[in-house]
Amino acid sequence: MQRRDFLKTSALATGALMMPFSLWAKDDKINLAIVGTGWWGREILLQRALATDRFNVVGLCDVNQTALQKASEVVVKAGNPKPKLFKDYRQMYDMPELEAVVIATPTHWHALQFIAACEKGLDVFLEKPISYDIREGQKMLEAHKKALNIVTVDFPRVMFDTNEQVKAYINSGAAGEIVQAKANINHHEGLRVEKAIPNTLDYEAFCGPAPKVSYMTSPDGEAWDWRGQHAFSRGILADWGIHYIHNIRKVLDLDLPASINAIGGTVKNFSHDNPDYLDVKFDFNGKPVYWSHKTWGYTSDRPETNIGVYYYGEKATIFAGDIGWEVYPADGSATIVNGNIRFNADPSFMAKAFKAIEGLFTQFAGAIRSRSTDGIPVPLEDAYTTTAAVIYADIAFRTDSKIAINKNTMDIVNNGSAQALLKRAYRESYKHPFS
Repeated sequence: MQRRDFLKTSALATGALMMPFSLWAKDDKINLAIVGTGWWGREILLQRALATDRFNVVGLCDVNQTALQKASEVVVKAGNPKPKLFKDYRQMYDMPELEAVVIATPTHWHALQFIAACEKGLDVFLEKPISYDIREGQKMLEAHKKALNIVTVDFPRVMFDTNEQVKAYINSGAAGEIVQAKANINHHEGLRVEKAIPNTLDYEAFCGPAPKVSYMTSPDGEAWDWRGQHAFSRGILADWGIHYIHNIRKVLDLDLPASINAIGGTVKNFSHDNPDYLDVKFDFNGKPVYWSHKTWGYTSDRPETNIGVYYYGEKATIFAGDIGWEVYPADGSATIVNGNIRFNADPSFMAKAFKAIEGLFTQFAGAIRSRSTDGIPVPLEDAYTTTAAVIYADIAFRTDSKIAINKNTMDIVNNGSAQALLKRAYRESYKHPFS
């Protein structure tokens, strides 16, 4: 029996409680591997995991040799043994000592890598959105339920106290009934151009099940911009805005929208596959939630509200940023200010963001050792619902139609063109899990 299987079996059988971390022996750290060592995986997730002192990073995997070597150097520089390096995640998952994995690859790889991790009995720290299409997400849920593994999803904003405070204020009745909510991001996205594929990158392997499209970067070639390509990412709503849709769901206790419609397109930045402006209406059984983004440099008359969430109440409107929120009473009385609502303006923002991600890893570690999901702030099922909402929004935009959702089957009702987009075709030699 592998060590990870023994720990799961014994803890589940005895109902073991989480051991205080201060009592953990050095050799009781969790053996962790990371697949996807690009900027986010290396500079953010890897470093935050190491900062908790709860993990031994024993393996790293990437199809980009430069990124892989840089990540290895991060581990060693932090005073740890050099991890084993892999190009193929399946080989890394076979490490007998491995207990948990971070999946920090682009969205189009999440489903296959997650399901394989479940089949190996590995616990998973997963990037959002959890899947590229709806059918992948359904199969990921099935794999998780079968494996009974610990899974947490990277929504670090839930670790700030902003949502908690806003929800308490709303529940107090001070804002009256919340009749609408709106999330928006107005943020400049740069141009991208086609460049030659670096010889250190196996681009065929990177594309994997997705279509093999051009390799695109910033004009200077320094920043690889796969997020601007629909083959790999569904755009700013699914990549960044998903955090604020998740915030709204948690503050207002919303499940899956009943219907969605969307309008948008591209008016300036034609170098991106995804729309540079998009407006979406999510209907949560009569509660309208709106999304809006402009990525070509638009600045509103209140630039401090360019990124965040409005809650429109009968007695007051609330605007919530990441680490601050304000109340604008309907009676014209003074604005109530709680922290700084402007994105990344407060000098403490990045420190708080790092602590939030460390908190996710700390709770992940505690859940692994206790074999209890009680401390998981964003379980897979919850992240699946938010992910589905933004995927449906992209489908509504792509088909230029209002879509209605059957929540039991996740089908789109009476709309064949939209229904066909619930599952995308994989490239030859890759098998979609929903087959």
